[in-house]
Amino acid sequence: MTTAASTSQHASSTMMAGSGSSSSKTTTPSSSAVRALAMEYKSLQEEPVEGFRVKLINDDNLFEWEVAIFGPPDTLYQGGYFKAHMKFPHDYPYSPPTIRFLTKVWHPNVYENGDLCISILHPPVDDPQSGELPCERWNPTQNVRTILLSVISLLNEPNTFSPANVDASVMYRRWRDSQGKDHDYPNIIRKQALAANAEAKREGIVVPMTLEEYCLQPARKPTADSALDANFYDDDFDLETEDDLPTDDDDFDEDEDEDEGEGEGEDDDSASASISKNNGNAKSKNNGLAVADDAESADDSGKGETT
Repeated sequence: MTTAASTSQHASSTMMAGSGSSSSKTTTPSSSAVRALAMEYKSLQEEPVEGFRVKLINDDNLFEWEVAIFGPPDTLYQGGYFKAHMKFPHDYPYSPPTIRFLTKVWHPNVYENGDLCISILHPPVDDPQSGELPCERWNPTQNVRTILLSVISLLNEPNTFSPANVDASVMYRRWRDSQGKDHDYPNIIRKQALAANAEAKREGIVVPMTLEEYCLQPARKPTADSALDANFYDDDFDLETEDDLPTDDDDFDEDEDEDEGEGEGEDDDSASASISKNNGNAKSKNNGLAVADDAESADDSGKGETT
């Protein structure tokens, strides 16, 4: 006879077994996660993105990265060097990573322990209390580039609707509403940015201070195809301006140049040709004179015979 207690015990044991099997699955990284992280890390090393740098905490572990975020110029965070750890789940990119700042950051969306609270890192569930739409949350099309660029944007434009640090949120709104007259919030940020910059100098890190230094332009390696394409467009499809268009004078000059070039290149031939021509003309002229003389002598001889 089966009792309610035995049924409940069997159900609980089944749930424990199921949870154990699911936990064993999550502790083993998926091949797709390893492949995705390897490709992203290689891409970020070959073509760094403005505003941050990444490296592995341990060369044997692709799932834990150290991130260095540089404060954008012309903001309160200018010159800052903020380090954070980024941890990826074993089913990435189907689940979002987590970010925890190691550098002290006074920000409405950063908890006191350094954990970052941002919509893009929240699972795509429907949570009306959070005020976030599912489309604003994590989806597998996101990657490290989009995450960190969103974090940099969040530094300068905090989300005060659901703050992680209430005191920082209140202070930020007071500074914003006073149109910069209240200096409590900017003073704290500038102090932290200067301290972070000093740490970067101790580590030998060059922090970008201008937009030219901050906005990197990845150098693309030229290929044979790109060189051929460049020559193709340069030779056949070079756009001409009004000043570059040919005129009648240009055609006249070109004709003169061509005539001069031909004359210079054929001096000897033309000279010999002219000499032979003159000789030919002289011969024909002399022959004509000789014929005329013979005719006149014939006439004279005829006249003499009749008389």
